[in-house]
Amino acid sequence: MLPVLVLLGGLLWLLRQPTTAYIRLSAANSRSGGRRLPVVLALGTFIFLTRYPLLFDASSEFLRTPFQDYVFYARLTTPLTLRGVETNSLEVLYPQFLAPYPYHYLEIWWNALLVQLTGLPSVWCMFLCAFSVMITIVGVGFAAIFAHFGLPSRWLLVLAVLFLTVTGVVWPFLQHISLVQNGALLSSLLLPLQPKLAPVYWFMLLGTALLLSRQYVAAAVALAIVAVVFVAAAPVVGAGVVVVALYLWRTQQLRLKESMAMVAPVVLAGACIVLFYGLQPAAYTLPGTGEHALLQAVMPRLAEARTLINIGLGVLLNFGVYFLGYGLVVVAVLLASQRVVAIGKQYQVVLVWFAASLLAAAVMRTLAHHFLDGFQFFSNPMVPLTAIVLAVFLGAGLQNARRRTYVLSVVALLGLLLVNSYKLLTDSHDGHVTTRYSPKFLRQMKQVMPTLGSRGGYILADAEYSSAYTLSSDSYTAGNYVSNFKNDYALLSLSALDADSLTTDPRFVRDSTQAEQITRQSTLYRFAKFQSLRHRSTSLDSAKYELVREAGLSFICASRRAQLPIILRPLVIKTYVDSYSGEKLYVLRGRQFPQPTDPYQPRSW
Repeated sequence: MLPVLVLLGGLLWLLRQPTTAYIRLSAANSRSGGRRLPVVLALGTFIFLTRYPLLFDASSEFLRTPFQDYVFYARLTTPLTLRGVETNSLEVLYPQFLAPYPYHYLEIWWNALLVQLTGLPSVWCMFLCAFSVMITIVGVGFAAIFAHFGLPSRWLLVLAVLFLTVTGVVWPFLQHISLVQNGALLSSLLLPLQPKLAPVYWFMLLGTALLLSRQYVAAAVALAIVAVVFVAAAPVVGAGVVVVALYLWRTQQLRLKESMAMVAPVVLAGACIVLFYGLQPAAYTLPGTGEHALLQAVMPRLAEARTLINIGLGVLLNFGVYFLGYGLVVVAVLLASQRVVAIGKQYQVVLVWFAASLLAAAVMRTLAHHFLDGFQFFSNPMVPLTAIVLAVFLGAGLQNARRRTYVLSVVALLGLLLVNSYKLLTDSHDGHVTTRYSPKFLRQMKQVMPTLGSRGGYILADAEYSSAYTLSSDSYTAGNYVSNFKNDYALLSLSALDADSLTTDPRFVRDSTQAEQITRQSTLYRFAKFQSLRHRSTSLDSAKYELVREAGLSFICASRRAQLPIILRPLVIKTYVDSYSGEKLYVLRGRQFPQPTDPYQPRSW
């Protein structure tokens, strides 16, 4: 977080300089902040009320458990607060494998602070409180963009809220086409429901506001922060800033010195990223694992040139399909304003920035096509940036427009929102799924969980591993209900994948290399590997038994279809079964081996 603070300090210093201290606001929108506070509070309340029903259960005094990704994000506060490590690994038995890893930590830091202050369950705190605040800030940012163009106050909040949903349109009649279907994931994740990208929106909106005010160096500093808080967006952000700086220099809007000053913050951010992660590798890695092995596995080869070209063109085509509807709305408003050419010239720098970023994002997505999360190199920067650029040109087109144009614009945006929500309303998207446990089971967990240690295990059935994504022993687990009653806990996988080969199993053959890398990151694999290095090789079930004793597990969570290994059954003293989900909790005997109260407590407890 130190580079973020440094860049923010530099940005504040720039904004206090006499030559850069002016941000254009119309007279109608230059009121004191106090008068805007009720509007901001109303926006925050609205955002909270759109999220709360997702977890509300009218038949229970407990909230539902959010989608497993959010449970994972909430659990990442554990290594952050207890070990001070920015990592997306939840390894606790072998902390020598922990190392800083590029990810998105701003919302995790924010949630960790709230949890420390309130003591609330981390997952509910993140989903309802932390994310609601973050989305509200995004809404304020969109309102500021529209305020820049002097739009009437009564329309600012309406347009700002609607632009929180501008993530592309999932056209139902095109979803049978595999190329188009692949882009549906991010477009169906409306920001009020899936706020992971909120930090990207923050600083892109700030950078855009500064760019519109021709505070180019300050804009570059704001965009450099994006690269630090959301590392996957760094290549696209860097390319966009460099091209804009070059454009402003070639068009004589900036001197060479000023253009170089624009590029400097991005270079600084890139250097910080390289140094931070390069100088803090894991203390130990097993053969065939680690970041170097992963990079070798996912880097494209020259023989794939034709495939790479097809992927790049397909990415751009897919992007066009999903954002065509919003593009047509903005074009219609610009045509109605009869100032298309003038607006295009006035905000040409925004178009240059967008074009450079889009091309860079397509290139990054193409080069990373072997990487499981390679799509994020494109979607993470381009979904927010596209919405922001559309807001800029819609705001420009609505300047001095008739009331009818505002009404038609809002109706069109609402129409696209309804189309995009079709899948959400008719067939709930995986990313919006919550888990409902029976009130009786949760009451039992409320009493039992505080009495158990901080380490547990989980078991999934072989059939529940449907893709390489699900192989992650940290993010895809049973027992998500534990997060409702414990904040700092660890769940170790006791599942063993029953597949002859990752290269032949149809579930993983496409991503077999990364599937192998993921399986080698589980504690069970590492434990068995260390046992082998010590010449203590045992059967798989015996390894599970020894891991339970070595790690001091006090409970095991099992999915509905999972079976507890026979060798572990003598350790069970109590079993709880949820009547809704079918999940089971096995409480283990604590007298036979010590059980830590801190997940990172060393084995000498």
